Amino acid sequence: MAFYSVAFLIFITVFIGLHELAGRLLPRRQWTVRLLAGVVFFGYISGVKIIFLLCSALSIWGGALLMSRSAPSDRKKRKRIRKAFTAAVVIFNLMLLILAKYLLPSAGFSFALPLGISYYTLQAVSYMVDVFRERYAPEKNPARLLLFLCWFPAMIQGPINRYDLIKDDLYKSYRLTAPEFRYAFYIFLFGAVKKYAIADLLAPMVNASLNDDSGLFPGSFLLFGALLYAIEQYADFSGGISMAMGVSLLFGVKMSENFRQPYFASSLAEFWRRWHITLGSWMKDYVFYPFAMAKPVMNMTKAVSKRYGNYAGRVITGGISNLLVFSLVGIWHGPEHHYLAWGLYNGVIIAVSDALAPFAARFNKFLGIREDGKPLHFFRVFRTFMIVVFAGYFDVINSVKLGIGCYYNTFAHFEPASGLRMIAGLFEDQVTSAEAVFTAAICILLLLINSICKERGRSPLKYICSRNFLVRWLFFFALTGLLLYSFAASPESRGFMYAAF
Repeated sequence: MAFYSVAFLIFITVFIGLHELAGRLLPRRQWTVRLLAGVVFFGYISGVKIIFLLCSALSIWGGALLMSRSAPSDRKKRKRIRKAFTAAVVIFNLMLLILAKYLLPSAGFSFALPLGISYYTLQAVSYMVDVFRERYAPEKNPARLLLFLCWFPAMIQGPINRYDLIKDDLYKSYRLTAPEFRYAFYIFLFGAVKKYAIADLLAPMVNASLNDDSGLFPGSFLLFGALLYAIEQYADFSGGISMAMGVSLLFGVKMSENFRQPYFASSLAEFWRRWHITLGSWMKDYVFYPFAMAKPVMNMTKAVSKRYGNYAGRVITGGISNLLVFSLVGIWHGPEHHYLAWGLYNGVIIAVSDALAPFAARFNKFLGIREDGKPLHFFRVFRTFMIVVFAGYFDVINSVKLGIGCYYNTFAHFEPASGLRMIAGLFEDQVTSAEAVFTAAICILLLLINSICKERGRSPLKYICSRNFLVRWLFFFALTGLLLYSFAASPESRGFMYAAF
């Protein structure tokens, strides 16, 4: 059920109508309409595989309640029981994910993943661990927990919501107003432009330039493809998230932010605090800190700090923890080896950057370069962007060997003249058209302007929503025209990249 399909249009119209009707007649039960929408959406796409979702929901509901009721007076015994319940439920949910995503496909079964299993599994784990940590009391109503896991705008590609941050919106009574409808609609529309008028129009060129099974493409052509892929991936993922955010706001549910202008980051670590924010914060809270604070790791940190200094102890602990986190992020993306290589690429660079930070600061001081100066900031932003671009060789190419070959050709066989001829050949072979490239370029410029404004603390969409009727309709017709042309220029339906994860 694609966001632009007739089926989705009918679905969303029916459920917004039911939601508004329930808000008038049964406001305290309005959340059940949201639940019904999630179940219908999941069932329509995944069918009987809804059993995976139900098992996750029942496991965290029952496990959290049993854990909270098993409270012997002995404090140590109580903690052991709580840990046992938490471990059992977490392992059960992870095994469901591993079974569906890795074991069944590797055993030769033709198995389509249950919708959103990579996302709602992490939500289930975070809920169980947070109840164990006593951040909030366990939910007694299993239907409410099911709504938390299957809130349909987040099912396709996230964000990974936290129970304590979203529960009030999920269960409250809400009446949609005209200004709120306009804002939600424009968020959805701008997200659709990012997805269909940028990502989908760039996709044919990206596929053609990085589809190098021979290993003979010149580095300039490969770098061209990697640059376009960085734009395509951001437009595809952030566009899908914006569409999901807009749909969710129509029901009065504000989901967690997932992007904050990541290509303005001045380091790879900062990039990951701006890109897929909910996955990064999940890994930090439930993997990085628990691992770094584990007793064996703490003992290692103390030993290293005692011998080599506190900074060395912190860097080694942080480096090992980052390698673990990004290895898991790579594996979470898929079982193919190139995803693990992509994760290690990020983890190693962050670890090395952290270790070399004092030396870089001394070097800049020696050269008289101001740490807070704009030239150095711009250089760091450009450097970080290029690091992310080169990561695309491992991300989009399904072979570690071929990915390494792309690095080699980029630096050893750049051959700009050959690359320009191959880029021109994309038009001659009708891989793309000048009109499609022009349309994508206009939309990329709009995206850049929007990102610059948001980086400076302004919201262009909120500003447009507050303007008069003429400004709002001009904006609507402009975006709609770009969107409709993108459908004509790229009639092939392309799913969301991150829906596959």
